Amino acid sequence: MEHADESTDRARGLLGTLLMLAASVLAVLIFCDRTGDGLPGMPTIWHTSRGIHFALCVALFVMAALLLKTAPANLPTPLFATLRFYTRRNCPLCDHALEVLERFQNVLPDIELIDIDEDPELQQRFGDSVPVVELDGQVRFRGAVQPELLQRLIDAAVQRQQPPVTDGQ
Repeated sequence: MEHADESTDRARGLLGTLLMLAASVLAVLIFCDRTGDGLPGMPTIWHTSRGIHFALCVALFVMAALLLKTAPANLPTPLFATLRFYTRRNCPLCDHALEVLERFQNVLPDIELIDIDEDPELQQRFGDSVPVVELDGQVRFRGAVQPELLQRLIDAAVQRQQPPVTDGQ
């Protein structure tokens, strides 16, 4: 079934491209015919049917556009909505954790960096337990960020997004 869809898509693409090419050639011929002394050497029907040239050209462009139009891509739902990274100055462990998170930037949301040194409430809440990684409002890491554990979190989020498999009953 997938092969048939691919063949149909290719046929539509080819036909759309050919129609676009034909419409473009017709548009150039119309332009040359209207701006000069006509097109010498054109068959008699070209000169007797000048009234429909523009309509035919527009129709070819519209048909080509309809054939070449593709459905919008199904963008995946983001795995996580927010990522807050609580850090502090002169924290090598924080720097390393940030590097780990940046390796996964293609599947994680933008990292919101929060320096706890600037907020006494956060200093009291986290103390020396930095870095802290919070995904969707839930603390996932305190201290070191292990790439393997982060990958497991991502894999679990991907699994939750996939529709349940049915056995056809």
